[in-house]
Amino acid sequence: MRVKNLSLVAVITTFILIIWGAVVHNTESSLACPDWPLCYNQLFPKMEGSILIEHGHRLLATLVGLFSIGLVWLSSTERKISDAHNRVFKMSCLALFLVISQGALGGITVIYRLPTIVSTSHLGLSLIFLSTLIYINHKATEAKIRFQSIGEETKKLIQKNWNPLIRHGLVLALAMLFLQILLGAFMRHAGAGAACGIGETNALLCRDFETLGLTAWPTLPQAQLHMIHRMYAVVVFFVVSFFAIRSANFFKPIKKMRFLSLLPFLFISFQVFIGIMTVALNLSVVPTTLHLAGAALSLGSLWKLNLFLKDAEDLYFTSNRHSFLSDIVDLTKPRLSLLVMVTVMVGTMVAPEKIYFFKALLAFFLITLVVIGAAALNCYIERDTDAKMKRTKDRPLPSRRMQPKTALIFGTALVLISIPAICLFINLVTGVLAFISAVLYLYAYTPMKKKSEYAVYIGAIPGALPPVMGWTAVTGKIDFMAIALFLILFIWQLPHFLAISLYHAEDYDAADIKVYPNLKKGLQITKMGIFVFTLLLFIVSLLPSFFAQASFIYTRAALVLSGVFLIYSARGFFLKQDLALHREWARNYFYGSLFYLPLLLAALIFFK
Repeated sequence: MRVKNLSLVAVITTFILIIWGAVVHNTESSLACPDWPLCYNQLFPKMEGSILIEHGHRLLATLVGLFSIGLVWLSSTERKISDAHNRVFKMSCLALFLVISQGALGGITVIYRLPTIVSTSHLGLSLIFLSTLIYINHKATEAKIRFQSIGEETKKLIQKNWNPLIRHGLVLALAMLFLQILLGAFMRHAGAGAACGIGETNALLCRDFETLGLTAWPTLPQAQLHMIHRMYAVVVFFVVSFFAIRSANFFKPIKKMRFLSLLPFLFISFQVFIGIMTVALNLSVVPTTLHLAGAALSLGSLWKLNLFLKDAEDLYFTSNRHSFLSDIVDLTKPRLSLLVMVTVMVGTMVAPEKIYFFKALLAFFLITLVVIGAAALNCYIERDTDAKMKRTKDRPLPSRRMQPKTALIFGTALVLISIPAICLFINLVTGVLAFISAVLYLYAYTPMKKKSEYAVYIGAIPGALPPVMGWTAVTGKIDFMAIALFLILFIWQLPHFLAISLYHAEDYDAADIKVYPNLKKGLQITKMGIFVFTLLLFIVSLLPSFFAQASFIYTRAALVLSGVFLIYSARGFFLKQDLALHREWARNYFYGSLFYLPLLLAALIFFK
């Protein structure tokens, strides 16, 4: 109960903090305090005007940080009660990590004088933090308690007619809405808020400042960015509304669920209306602030509804959890693909040359098609192997929920369309790299996994090429920084995969996939490999500092992150001869590597 109450307070305070942040930007108070974390070297300067707005926002953020510490402490005292309590503790730790990262981004925003990408990331991370707090608050109450008032007849009726596409559609709407919020933030911070003109006349169509007429697609790039935000808003509105209303109709017998289902529709309607009014009222502070409030409420209500539906699935619909939409998403290996696309974005952002926004967007989209198309083809090729492993046997193909030819057509179409398009619309270098990456992944690494432990080195090549593709999409050439990015990703994957292969060794053995832990003296070889490759990672992480003029702050971040990572990799040598302890160590190393890489790359982006 204490965790539930504190998390609720934290959710409300964080929502206020997000809205206050909008006020800081909309009143142009962002640099009222030119230093950080103090304001004019004072903890409490004279609180008036812009200083009150800016420094008050910082003080409220500090309070949210204290709440996050409190959540970790309270949840830690209960984590041994059950797996659910332990999950709440882990999410509380994640929330603390996010709020610390959010504070660091806030500091970078001030120190580097409001760079667009940092300001946009600042908002995006704040919404992820808010969603994490909502999750903690939700999970602090058992699922059965939330549905205990529902009658048995209603439960049976709902269970009989349950369609998993309802929840999966809401997840799709949630992802689309999050992207729309980021696009809006980028548009505003890039100075395109008034690019289509302001006032009632320009509230729906865009004023083209070259022709002086109203149009849906202006000629100036900033105005085009603004109109993309408006057009995509229409798409998001209909997707959110469709699945929210569909959920409300399904849960018509349950008033609470029906009301909860309608909230996203009401909030998204408010957001669209206030977005129009923002332009009509000349971008004044109140409507622009309410526009973000509507976005946060829409996102939060969608996320809360998704959590309720997930509880309902877990309690009543255990035999019918998949839809064609979710199976298509599973084919793309979303976690792996997301990580790959993050590295592509890193390559694009650290490139020294400017890139036209829409060309960057097109490059990112086409490379994404290559990645998810190759992932789908990999699922097709390995469908029999996946059926033998616990962690993959429930994928669409091995579980026979999807016909193999569907995956083959889907993956082949994406790859055949995207690679020529990259060559034609981006540049030949990036297209060739995309082709090499797909071929090595599908026709070298995939078949070699069953023949030799050395497959990991081949597989690391296509895994390391995406950031190079991001770089060449901007520059059109491969230079030292591109090589440095390749080496960092290449070396990082080796201990990362060795750690996976150690704690999933039985799965790999069942599927006859060759990995080092299953060799004679494989445990010692694997431990040594993790340490040696982490040492190499320590070295290559410093290459941007020595040869590409990366900032001093990046150098310090690389030293600290890689040093901690190296020390933990050496811990494997001091463990007792207990396989369970070694697997736990490898598992922790694996999860640590998932934090290490984004933090290292973020330092490279934000501290150019």
